[in-house]
This record gives sequence, structure tokens and C-alpha cells, in this order.
Amino acid sequence: MLVLQNTGAVLLMRYTRSMPGETEYMTQTAVIMQEVIKGLTCILLLLKGEGTLSSAWAKPGEALKTSVPALLYLVQNNLQYVAVGYLDAATYTVSYQSKIIWSGMLSVLLLGRRLGPHKWLGITLLAGGVAAVQIAGSKQAAQSGDEDAAGKAVGLVAIILAAMVSALAGVYFEKILKGDKTSIWVRNVQLCLFSIPLQFLAIYQRDWEKVQANGWLFGFCWSTWAVVCMFAFGGLLVAVVIRFADNNLKNLAMALAIILSCLVSVPLFDFKPNGAFAGG
Repeated sequence: MLVLQNTGAVLLMRYTRSMPGETEYMTQTAVIMQEVIKGLTCILLLLKGEGTLSSAWAKPGEALKTSVPALLYLVQNNLQYVAVGYLDAATYTVSYQSKIIWSGMLSVLLLGRRLGPHKWLGITLLAGGVAAVQIAGSKQAAQSGDEDAAGKAVGLVAIILAAMVSALAGVYFEKILKGDKTSIWVRNVQLCLFSIPLQFLAIYQRDWEKVQANGWLFGFCWSTWAVVCMFAFGGLLVAVVIRFADNNLKNLAMALAIILSCLVSVPLFDFKPNGAFAGG
């Protein structure tokens, strides 16, 4: 399910940021709406399971721990929207998998894991593959004009930063999920309690004039709502996978989505991979 969700989310997000008439919405409001939908879903599941929401703040110290991944996930979500505006879906998806590199290193540092030689070899090959894809994308952008090349560079920096932040958030979230028996739905409610106010602050600083002038949901259409729902659903899937498996398996599932994303990008966005991209 995570493979399908991640593939659909990337393709839909690319569609909304590249197709005429679909790009008017503000990414900041899209991020906060996906957090609201995810939070409401978790509240309903929590009420169904426990009949009360009291467990969400029964342990203030544990609840406070979720403020760290909440902030990191918000930064990641915003960086993803920036990156997908400049990169094709295939380059975006492959480059984002560099988070597996950071996840491997951070799991050693934060979780005390030991990675065998075959895993370090896999991480090294992944680093080489991501580098090859980025070089291929940069060359294509340079051939198409300086303006496009500059945008491609912005997109690549944004997606690498998003990958680093995502890895840190994932490893830290795994640490607190497995270090305490608090339910997944409680943890996600706590995440939303921190992330929604933080995102409101970001909107106030950057897009408040646009919100006042055009309205909160300006530019939202069916495809925008589809992206919002896909990412909200994906946040819940990630939590389930991390809780019952681990962060590395989550990254593997999302890496498999590369194949689907690249294949679908060829007919959908007229994507034409060159030799370096295919090799990477």
C-alpha cells in the first residue's frame, strides 16, 4: 500500500505543479490541510478504539517528544512541494531516495544499529545512483537553457534537504514509537497538535497577504484535494510501517515506487530518460 500511495502522490503532485490551471493553489495551505485531514482521521480512530481522547495528553513528557518529528515533517513537506515544481517526477523520486543513505547513518548514530558490509555496499551504490541521476538532470537542464538549469539546481537542493530531514524525522519517530507503548493514533494526534500551529505560523509569515486577498483554499481543485488526501493517508501508512516493521523497510517500500513512477512518467509527462539516468 505504501508503494502505491507514494507513486500516486508523486505523480499527482507533479501534475498539480506543472499542468496549466492546476498550479494556482498555495503549497503552504495544502500542507496544513493534509495535516488537518490526518489529524481528524486519527481522532476518529482513537475515539472508536478508546472512546476518549484523554490518552493524547495523558503523558505530557511523551507528547512533547513528538514536537521534534512534527517540525521536521513540516519542513520536509514544504521542501517536497518546492522541489516538485522544478523537477520531473522521475528525477524527483529517485533523488528523494537518498534519504535511505541518511537513514542508514542515523540509525547507527541514534538507534545503535549495526549495519553489515552488504548494507553499506547497498548504501554506497545508492549514493552513486542518485549522483548519476542528478548529473543527468543537470546536463539536460543546461542544454535547455540557463533559467531551466537554475530551477533544476534549486529543485535538486530542495529534494536532497527534504531527504535529509525526512530521514532524521523517520529515525527519531521510530525511536519514540518503539520506546513507548503509546498507540500509533495517539502519536499522530500529538504530531498534528504540534504541526498545525507551526504550519499556521509559516503561512502567517509567508503567505498571509495571499490568504487574505484570495481566500484559504484559493486554487484548490480536484487534483489538489487528491494530493492532500494522498499525503495525509501516506502519513498514516508510514506510521504503521515504522511501528510494525522499521524505518529501513519503509524506505525500501518507497524506493520500489521509483520503478512505477518512472514508467508512468514516460507517457504521462513525456519523460525521456537518457543513458546516465537509466544507469543511475
